[in-house]
Amino acid sequence: RSETPWDNPFTDVSEDDWFYEAVRFVHERGLMNGYEDGRFGPNDTLSRAQLAQILFNKEGGPAVNYLLDFSDVADGSWYTEAVRWAASQGIVGGYGNGTFGPNDPITREQLAVMLWRYSGNPAATSKELHFNDMDEISGFALEALRWAVENGILNGYGDGRLGPQGQVTRAQAAQMLKNFIEHQEEDF
Repeated sequence: RSETPWDNPFTDVSEDDWFYEAVRFVHERGLMNGYEDGRFGPNDTLSRAQLAQILFNKEGGPAVNYLLDFSDVADGSWYTEAVRWAASQGIVGGYGNGTFGPNDPITREQLAVMLWRYSGNPAATSKELHFNDMDEISGFALEALRWAVENGILNGYGDGRLGPQGQVTRAQAAQMLKNFIEHQEEDF
């Protein structure tokens, strides 16, 4: 592809940053934007609603008729239609107590699960995960994490941990999305 220069709009993203190419990737595709003050906020946590919005953006913001029954997703919030779409597709579920937790920081396993469901719950070829914090993985996330690790979407921390409960920063989310979309494009 031709190397068109990226007019980097973010004051807190520079070419030396490990996440520069990932932020460029998600920004150029309209998946993630920065804040009104010109920052991207690479070290800020990503919320559950923000990830729903990112996938909603990727799909072109389709309108769906679906009754949302999360008590903490108000009509008319910036994320309402994104959560409605994601719930209608089975990409997100709530916590089981009627709440969705839109502003809760998303965990690494939750992000993997949402990408996995968005992909149609593909089976992982390998059932093995070799990390020393396997006991921290929630049961519902196990297959999604196998898939995400196998396909290079999510990597461990390099010290033998996968960190399934770790919170995802916006920079890390950008990298995972770049890995995910490039993997998708290879498959087609």
